[in-house]
Amino acid sequence: MTLLALLLPACAPPTPAPGARSPNVLLVSMDTVRADRTSFGDGAAAPRDTTPNLAALAMLGTRWSAAYAVANESLTSHAALFTGRYPSEIAIPDYASFALPDTAPTLAGALTAYGYRTAAFTGGGHVVAAFGFDTGFDHFESVEGDRFGSFFDTVPPARAWIREQGDAPWFAFVHGYDVHEPYVQRGPMGHVWGREGATERVEALLADPLAVEQVRGRTWYPERTPRDFTHAVGRSILGTDFYRAPADGEGDAAAGERTERLTDAEVAHLRDHYDAGLTYADVWLGVLLAGVDLSDTLVIVVSDHGEDLLDHGYTNHRAGLWDSTLHVPLVVAGPGFTGGAVHTGRVDLRSVLPTALRAAGAALPAGVTAPALQDDPDAPVLFAEGVMDEVSAWDGAARLTLHDARLAVGGPDLATRPFDDGRASLQVGSDRTERMFTADGVTEAERLRARIVAWRTGIMPATTTGAPVPEALRAALQERGYWTPEAP
Repeated sequence: MTLLALLLPACAPPTPAPGARSPNVLLVSMDTVRADRTSFGDGAAAPRDTTPNLAALAMLGTRWSAAYAVANESLTSHAALFTGRYPSEIAIPDYASFALPDTAPTLAGALTAYGYRTAAFTGGGHVVAAFGFDTGFDHFESVEGDRFGSFFDTVPPARAWIREQGDAPWFAFVHGYDVHEPYVQRGPMGHVWGREGATERVEALLADPLAVEQVRGRTWYPERTPRDFTHAVGRSILGTDFYRAPADGEGDAAAGERTERLTDAEVAHLRDHYDAGLTYADVWLGVLLAGVDLSDTLVIVVSDHGEDLLDHGYTNHRAGLWDSTLHVPLVVAGPGFTGGAVHTGRVDLRSVLPTALRAAGAALPAGVTAPALQDDPDAPVLFAEGVMDEVSAWDGAARLTLHDARLAVGGPDLATRPFDDGRASLQVGSDRTERMFTADGVTEAERLRARIVAWRTGIMPATTTGAPVPEALRAALQERGYWTPEAP
């Protein structure tokens, strides 16, 4: 255990008291963290102790090794986290207008109704009041402007608010973008995992949230723009047909277009920077947890999505539904979750809401069907909705993704479309093995498609959009590439 983990022992192990009041609830969202790059990951970064405080919390509580997000973007995934429902059940899945309606039943609203004091401290970006995330909270703070804020910004006020609470139980949501691009951290944390490959070119790319979007495969296309994707409902947004092209970065440059090939060392250095952000977030997790008493506080630590990091040719998380963008850490500690157990059952982040409400003795809002983690669930299939208008089904052995799903208009042809027209991909075994439409592949795809169709038939899609986003916020996000100027 590194010295960073010395922050955590002040987090007292639980000693449950019979007849005690409902526990406090602390929900922490470490934005953009993929599970395999944490200290308990099983991927290439497994030897790195990137998250010692998170690992120490898992030893005091319970960890789910097969936890998945139901969306691959902060806006939609946090909406699902707050409501226990799929994004398309919350608002029409049009990325240019999606927001959490102020009428949506939320975890904060339910706990407020049961006498909890509730507060949120977010890093801004999409997780702000303008997108409805203040719904149900007594107190809501977020980083202002176009800056995607850090736990550096949110943990200190959260700790101060927690200290001010009296005998009534409280619920606090704390969020930070420390692992999100641009992959440059404060102070000494930028190169904690090495300087190999630290060229002037890659350092400049890592510091620029738009330039890093211009990397596909191992190739940088400095003349391209990530503002050319048209959503199924006709609105232009970030997301891009640029993502639709092959991701190998070879042979697809336009005549006369300038391109630059990244070296293996530069790609490794990009991932080193990502891991540095993960370690920086973990330091602040230790600060937040110092002094938290697990005998009367349920602590839930999650991420909203992962990051591709060029595994499939893209740096970001919006480009597809893969393990790299959906497999996330999930650790719960406190009353009912002790002993360092590791659960291998498949779960998704909709289960956070019923888990917290059961611990509080509160009833579920109508329409929530996700199981509580107290029941040790293991879903036969997990479903996800992508910001690129995709849906996927994963059963532990294979994942079928249907592209151009047209969810905003009901997904009309999901049951009948052919598999050979480029609008479907099948990942079998390794997350990197795709589009295997042999005879066996079609059989596997048909089986998973039937699951998708049954799932879509069984949910109640939303018929309204969220509240309009203020023009100032839209303009700030446009500067980061999130919408074109033409987007309404």
